[in-house]
Amino acid sequence: MKRLIAGGLLLLLVAIAIFLWRQKGDSLSGGQIAPVECVVYVELPNIVQTAKRWPDAALCRILGEPSVQRFLRQPISKTPANYQNAWGSFAALRCSALFFGMTGPDRDRWICGLRTSVDESIWSREITNVSKTLFGWNVKEVAPEELERAGINAGKADKVLAQVYCTRAGSWLLLSGSTELLLEAFRNSKSTSGGLQSMKLFKECRANVPTEYDLLSFVRGGPSLDSSAGLHWRFRAQDTQGNDRATLVATTIVGAQLRDTVFTLASTTSNASTLDRHGLAITSPSTIGYLSTQLGFYEIWRWCGQLSEQSQLAETIRNYVGQVKSFGIEPRDLDDLISGAEMVVDRDPKVDSLNSAISLQVTDPAKFQHLMDQVVTEKFPDSCRKIEVASVPAYLMLVNDRVPIVFGLVGRRFLISGSQSNFAELVRRLQIQAPGLGADNQYKAIAKLVDEPNALFAYVDAKSAFERFYEASRPMLAFGIVLMPTLSRYVDAMALPDTEDISKHLSPIVLSRHRVANGVIDESVGPITAYDTVALLLGGALAMGLLEH
Repeated sequence: MKRLIAGGLLLLLVAIAIFLWRQKGDSLSGGQIAPVECVVYVELPNIVQTAKRWPDAALCRILGEPSVQRFLRQPISKTPANYQNAWGSFAALRCSALFFGMTGPDRDRWICGLRTSVDESIWSREITNVSKTLFGWNVKEVAPEELERAGINAGKADKVLAQVYCTRAGSWLLLSGSTELLLEAFRNSKSTSGGLQSMKLFKECRANVPTEYDLLSFVRGGPSLDSSAGLHWRFRAQDTQGNDRATLVATTIVGAQLRDTVFTLASTTSNASTLDRHGLAITSPSTIGYLSTQLGFYEIWRWCGQLSEQSQLAETIRNYVGQVKSFGIEPRDLDDLISGAEMVVDRDPKVDSLNSAISLQVTDPAKFQHLMDQVVTEKFPDSCRKIEVASVPAYLMLVNDRVPIVFGLVGRRFLISGSQSNFAELVRRLQIQAPGLGADNQYKAIAKLVDEPNALFAYVDAKSAFERFYEASRPMLAFGIVLMPTLSRYVDAMALPDTEDISKHLSPIVLSRHRVANGVIDESVGPITAYDTVALLLGGALAMGLLEH
């Protein structure tokens, strides 16, 4: 009996030891393993939990609609067989976590980590299939003991081209084109204080985003501009004060909505005051879009000067802003004269048309009025005339026979509108201080989901905007696809998704920006975020360009 009890206790201790060992392996995060010198890092920390939340997301429900599925059928069928084969192999790995990092732009300075519990025979077969199918590279497994014991040989192995090396670190499967990076990552897995998470720059960025996320993206450096390379991303770039620059994005699925928190590390002046959004008074319940931002005319003028050689638009903007010099005002002085700007896009339900308006917050109305009168008299004597709208002195400028612009000063607000009737309505709303969107429950609910802005705020009624623009442009989209033979091979012009199938899942999108002591934090919430929208538009335009060429 004693031997039986002793044997049982021994088995229990062994089981506990195995459990604790596996828990330790599973507790390793990608940031703990990834090399400290990563300039690019992307992480999916818990794919299982993300997969559970994904079906509730509005984007997932949109993709599941019958008309959207019908539209996607043709482009998916045109996906090359090797890509479909590689995706099948990746799915067979059943990853519970994933990270990818780059320490430089060289082809072998990358590392990828997969946390998987499948057998060695399975992951070895599937990883080899992915590597050979996509890149034509062989995969060589390197034992952790060999990496530790033969660091010099590992360096020599790096000279073998077109080969991927892999090794195990706890429950993680590590792959890289460089055994040096594999060795560093393996050593990081044995330490609780190493890896990318120990880098001061990374920790400073992480402190400004939520601790829970579904996707984390980190990149060092920032955009750079020079005459030879044009506008490009410069890794390990520094700001004007010699401080490192970096951007970190945390994306989270929250019910039906996506949430992006973007922190940009840079020298900035923290602004404790909130953003003036008095222009909400010129909005209405039918407002589709609203933007409030602080203006930096000097920065716009400076950047456009640097981009003028590459962009005709940038040169035009710089010339227009620079025109104020002829009236004795420097571009930098405009920042003191105009403190902020707001833009409103309204839908007029009576005639089903869109009205746009711009409102500038003026600090010195008398000085601004004098400048405006000078500009009109000297630059637009023939196309601009004085009028009075709703008892407010204003100017009417005719861009052409059908496009008028009405502008004038209302108190400390400089209003710009596309018609006299709309200008009069804006004046009326300002004078009675109409609540506008501020009284709309939908607006108030979404605005509460982001921090109070002190630099920029944007709101878009995605449902109304999509219904308006997609329904109007759908015939043109179909016609354009037919006229582009290369594109029509991948997209069926007659299978464009139904408007209702998409719009019924859409809700407002909000973007808030506030400056902090060491950088800028952007927060965006919606069925897709503001950053997702920009990425989709740019990605679609890039894809169409590539298909045409």
